Amino acid sequence: HMYSSDRRIARNTLYLYGRMLLTVWISLYTSRLVLERLGVDDYGVYSVVGGIVTILSFLNGTMSSATSRFISYELGRGDTGRLHRTFASSMKVHIALAAIVLLLAETAGLWYVNSRLVIDPARLSAANATYQLSIVAAMAAIIQVPYSAAIMSHERMDAYAAIAVVNVLLKLGAALGIALFATSDSLTGYAALMTVAAIAVAAVYAAYAWRHFPECRTVRASDRGILRDMLAFCGWDVYGNLCYTSRVQGTIVVLNRFGGTALNAAGSLTLTVGATVTAFASTVVSAFRPQIIKEYAAGAYGRTLSLLNNAARYSTLLMGLLIVPAIVEMDTLLGIWLVDVPPYTSAFCRLCLIAACGELLNTVLAIGIHATGQVFRISLISGTIYLLELPAMWLLLRHTGHPAAVYALHLAAVSAILVVNTFILRHQMRQFSPARFLWRGVLQPGAMICVSYAATLAVACAVPGTWLRLAACLSASSATLCALTWLFILPADAKNSITHRLRTWVK
Repeated sequence: HMYSSDRRIARNTLYLYGRMLLTVWISLYTSRLVLERLGVDDYGVYSVVGGIVTILSFLNGTMSSATSRFISYELGRGDTGRLHRTFASSMKVHIALAAIVLLLAETAGLWYVNSRLVIDPARLSAANATYQLSIVAAMAAIIQVPYSAAIMSHERMDAYAAIAVVNVLLKLGAALGIALFATSDSLTGYAALMTVAAIAVAAVYAAYAWRHFPECRTVRASDRGILRDMLAFCGWDVYGNLCYTSRVQGTIVVLNRFGGTALNAAGSLTLTVGATVTAFASTVVSAFRPQIIKEYAAGAYGRTLSLLNNAARYSTLLMGLLIVPAIVEMDTLLGIWLVDVPPYTSAFCRLCLIAACGELLNTVLAIGIHATGQVFRISLISGTIYLLELPAMWLLLRHTGHPAAVYALHLAAVSAILVVNTFILRHQMRQFSPARFLWRGVLQPGAMICVSYAATLAVACAVPGTWLRLAACLSASSATLCALTWLFILPADAKNSITHRLRTWVK
């Protein structure tokens, strides 16, 4: 059982990683194409109008992780009746959430679009049509959540990855389809195509889940107790997420107050770099998540902790694979990506990538804490620390005048949250050992990343030329980290399996 579940995690990681590579590349090309076809003004209108709907449906992300947690937990317990009631309860919550978003969007949101947004009067009717279509797309996205959560909980990552690729391909199709509306209104036409894409993706999720999982055919057998637990879980989770989001967006505001738009641009670019790199490393965590919750629900605490330690270890190593060459060659990479690099961007990005390792480890610990169902401690303490970062950043900038100090402070805060989270998990799961987690999940992979960094830095100093040095750094960091992982991290059965696969492939 243990070996087969480890193989499933490895296979699911590959599916999610492949999905991430494809979706990032297609999304980057799509956004460039949309900007080119719509023009700056219409693209701006689409972004801001769609952004209002996104703000109104911010609860959706929290509900998604809660639904996934509760379905995974019931799968682990093996109680079919309760699993059916859990899915039906989550469906009711999402229908209610969709109704609330619709009400807010058609009242406060509509008022804001028509009386507060700065839009050219000639484009106001197109903006309103786009807004209404964006609301329909948001409804579809909310209703699909229980189905996509069921697919994740059942660990059908191949299907999840395939639907995600279909989603970005439909969005690419919508971007290419703008040409069809050249004679009428491109903005409204694009919004209509994007809405059709959103409905189609929701229908695919629902059809797959309905066909493969019996609980997804139950929508009436809800349970008040489960509903109450879900809403309590979400209530605290919303506080934590709101504090985190406030910290992320607030950092840009604090930088803007001290250094104007130049520092603002550097902060925004840093956000993009950090989010992209973290998304790749998070694929490992996503593959481990359902297994950790299922094993905890089944009472297999030894296996739960083994999976937690491995999730921390492998996600940190994957993060190292991405950040070591990025930190060494940050100036070169920014020069290739951007025509004009804003000041401080390089320093911000380096500190942000180191902090991202800590954030990833916090995500792993959060899975363990979420498995226990008691989220008020982690949300209250972590959320409050994130929120307190903003006044601390303000004071630090006033006294030092060094913008990079903001990201150094964030790194310290993330480290503090990591220590706090280990003790919260220890309190909620007595079998958990903070020392073992820090040794296996933090110090061991951390030491290997430091060795890889030293080797890559030596190569960067020795090799001349931009592209040649970049290629050499990538090769050196990858080779060092892979060799160290093979020698000191991978268990014997995993090495034998990989060697056997390679021999078969070569033959």
